[in-house]
Amino acid sequence: MDPGLGTTGWGVIRVTARGPVYAGSGRIRTDSKQPIGRRLTKIFETLQQTVDEYHVTTGAVESGFVGRGALSALQLGQARAAAILALEMKGISVRDLSPREIKLAVTGRGSAAKAQVSYMVGRILGLEFEGGEEDISDALAAALCRALHDAPKARVAR
Repeated sequence: MDPGLGTTGWGVIRVTARGPVYAGSGRIRTDSKQPIGRRLTKIFETLQQTVDEYHVTTGAVESGFVGRGALSALQLGQARAAAILALEMKGISVRDLSPREIKLAVTGRGSAAKAQVSYMVGRILGLEFEGGEEDISDALAAALCRALHDAPKARVAR
């Protein structure tokens, strides 16, 4: 997930013997004119529906960059909490991943630009992203990063 109070991106992949496969993705947009509680509820409920629809078993959330001020940091934290709780309350563990960690896993460079992340996510999953879909490609990148982190554990468990 790539959480944000205005827009939260989500992406679901399946990990197969041949590698990761795209399952679905989308955006949760909230109306800035609505009360904060209603906006957070929309994020929470939509993600819970997504978990049920796609039979999600693990989660990943981007920790986010908070360099734009106190209000932005607070709103990001609130959106992250709603997103994490939506999965945790369904019994799904959520891994918190830094943007650098995600970029490194997907592109091989921790300082990669958003365009590079989108490009590599597209190459890995066979997708093409249009401009303005960074929230979706970032969410899918987080899912790919989580899958890469979990892969060694899965091999050991077999």
